[in-house]
Amino acid sequence: MTFSISEMDTIAREFDGRMGFFLEDVRTGETHEYASSQRYPTASVCKITVMAELFRQDAEGILSLGDRKRLEDRYSTHGSGQLKLMQDEPEITLRDYCRMMITISDNMATDLLMETIGISNINAFLDRMGYLNTRTSVTMGRYHYRMTYQDDLPTNRANDVLQVEASAAGANDYKSISYSDSPENNVAAPGEMGSIMKRMYDGTLVSPEASSEMLEMMKNARDDRMIRRDLPREIIVAQKSGSSGRIKGNVGIVYLPSGPMIVSAFATVNSNDVRADEAIAEVCRLAYSAFCPEVLASVTS
Repeated sequence: MTFSISEMDTIAREFDGRMGFFLEDVRTGETHEYASSQRYPTASVCKITVMAELFRQDAEGILSLGDRKRLEDRYSTHGSGQLKLMQDEPEITLRDYCRMMITISDNMATDLLMETIGISNINAFLDRMGYLNTRTSVTMGRYHYRMTYQDDLPTNRANDVLQVEASAAGANDYKSISYSDSPENNVAAPGEMGSIMKRMYDGTLVSPEASSEMLEMMKNARDDRMIRRDLPREIIVAQKSGSSGRIKGNVGIVYLPSGPMIVSAFATVNSNDVRADEAIAEVCRLAYSAFCPEVLASVTS
């Protein structure tokens, strides 16, 4: 068994934009990658790195996942999540904020955690592991404001209204940092994110206990557009996806009957007419068909 290299590379090479991926069949150790050392904007996939640094600080006694923190009204409500529905400043544990960040991609939870652990600490952790092309440099609120020419505005509920109005009016700055591979953005190299997931699988990302708990959170993340598109429901996937306009990404571990497979893929399109999620899903389908074709047959039968 081997990856369908020619077909996969053709998808990436002919893609109308930039695309890179890293795949590893954990059982055999076979890998295939395409432009996997380049940086790509991550959208919400960067939340994996936030989670990793949070668990590191818990393991080292800097904080506790059981610490409770109040969600103050000053955080931006923009984008995905449910905490923006809260009006009375709820107080929950850092562990529950992390669960919400990973499972439903809650942006308010993410920004609170980024403030709590410190953005510079996230990148210092990545540096120590040797991941120099993966950076988490900006809150989700600021990331979205930059997309609509509003980088000069404070991120808060009042200005969120202006941001939503600007986006609805089509004021999208596709030349902004948010769409770029600048280290001032939230970016990742597919190979590095694949390595992070391998460490998590091996139990060496922070600690065996931390790795296990992080994977369990990721198993509850729901997104059927990319890694999961062609898989039957009973196949377990530990994943985190990202989707923001022209940016798509999906990173995770697929627990195939033949053995686990690590998938890390990112794509940024040149126009709104291109489906980056479909391109990523097709690369995944080709990977599954090479190593475990029976799972695809069970979907189509």
